[in-house]
Amino acid sequence: MLPAGSCALLWRGSRPRRAAEGVANVSEDNHVAPPGSTLLNIGRPDRPAGPGEPAGTVRSGPAPRKPATSEPSWGRVLATTIKLWVLRARGWRAGAVVAAAAAVTVAALAASGVFTGTAAQAARARAAGPPSPAKAAARPTAPPADVAQTAAAAWIAGQLSSDAIIACAPAMCSALQARGVTGGRLMPLKPGSPDPSGATVVVTSAPASGQLAAYAPAVIASFGSGSAQIEVRAAEPGGAAAYGTALRADLAARMSAGSQLLRNHRIRFTAQDAAQLHAGEVDTRVLATLAALSSQFSFGVTAFGDASPGTAVLYREVTISDAGSHLAAALALVKAQVPPYLPSQAAIVPPAALDIEFTAPSPLGLLTAVLDVATR
Repeated sequence: MLPAGSCALLWRGSRPRRAAEGVANVSEDNHVAPPGSTLLNIGRPDRPAGPGEPAGTVRSGPAPRKPATSEPSWGRVLATTIKLWVLRARGWRAGAVVAAAAAVTVAALAASGVFTGTAAQAARARAAGPPSPAKAAARPTAPPADVAQTAAAAWIAGQLSSDAIIACAPAMCSALQARGVTGGRLMPLKPGSPDPSGATVVVTSAPASGQLAAYAPAVIASFGSGSAQIEVRAAEPGGAAAYGTALRADLAARMSAGSQLLRNHRIRFTAQDAAQLHAGEVDTRVLATLAALSSQFSFGVTAFGDASPGTAVLYREVTISDAGSHLAAALALVKAQVPPYLPSQAAIVPPAALDIEFTAPSPLGLLTAVLDVATR
């Protein structure tokens, strides 16, 4: 009898058998600014005639330059502006309105500290001048190790399942707790400590020590570079040799299941998707989910994807479309699954597609037993 959650991938010919009850069933883890330009943009008032010119002569254009003086405060600028508004207004009523509005503006600006602060700030800025290259270079920046640690903590908190046990150095464990990872899921590593038995993943500085690399041989994400690099590794209690054996068997199972999906006339794949299925590059849980969905609906696969930086891993995400009016029903089917087939995220996305994503790391061996039984 085939294990529950796997037989949905086995069918003959081009049409799959209906997925068994609970088949692809996977658990929910898963400087104050100066006043506006209108205060300064007051135009060019006409200038009266100079000495020796006929009375009534009016000159237009700018007045003769006066010796440079210190820049007036915003209060003086505003007072001059108000005076010009009043002089140029037509009639005493207009002048009264403008003066009243200006008085309100003066009160508001005085209350906000423009008069007392802006001119002094501008003077200090001019005196200081732009920062020199040496000063700019001396500004503190986050060390590369901190940047990599922050990125790794964010990825782990968002991509690992909520029950994954994480072995990490004390500083990384603290960063993970700041991201909301509970202390019960953390296994602090200390120099000379034994293998982190029971850990799902091990977070190490690159290169990892021989002992940790043997216990967690699969790199599923990488952040930073050089001495600041941080790796997230999937644990394999049996060591690197056992992991290699399991990986080869799982690859063969994924390639076989992918070939079966390509013969399923109810699923349409792009050429790139087909190549990825043939190569066994798609997560087993994605394969099983597609098989289960095809037992109920016809649809197209838009793309496979993953969210693992720095290394090539299995595709844990799939987007399907062309399901007509069945997207809501397909989403309900996906959310009804049980572990390990319940995705960490599943949602209908614009314009009309269903996006499904599973947590890291990708489990091995989910299909191997099924294929062994089927070939007997």
